[in-house]
Amino acid sequence: MKPIERVLVIDDDETSIFLIKRVLSSIGINNCTQTALNGLAGLNILKEAVEHECLPQLILLDIKMPVMDGFAFLEGLEGLQNLNLSDTIIILLSSSQSPWEKEKATKSCVTAFLSKPLTKEKLQSIID
Repeated sequence: MKPIERVLVIDDDETSIFLIKRVLSSIGINNCTQTALNGLAGLNILKEAVEHECLPQLILLDIKMPVMDGFAFLEGLEGLQNLNLSDTIIILLSSSQSPWEKEKATKSCVTAFLSKPLTKEKLQSIID
């Protein structure tokens, strides 16, 4: 796999975003990380990325957020024109251990479902 240079972190918790950025930096991913505080803001970032042909190679997506949660974000991806995420790893992050969430995640376009907090080992097991 090509080195990951562009990351989109979608999470409403500033502490989680800070910790995720630290994990990314610890494995050498710190070039271009964009953040969004909810799914709607994340979709807007992706629309712009499509226009500039600069899609993220990794999306770290929280499930529970105000405005638009992670699952609604995933549904919203279907409405974006000219969006090809075949080279993008999407990881759902949750502090919940809900079997329903895990089941729903397996039926979507996500690569993995991870429990928070994200660790270097968890992330590397997916992207390596």
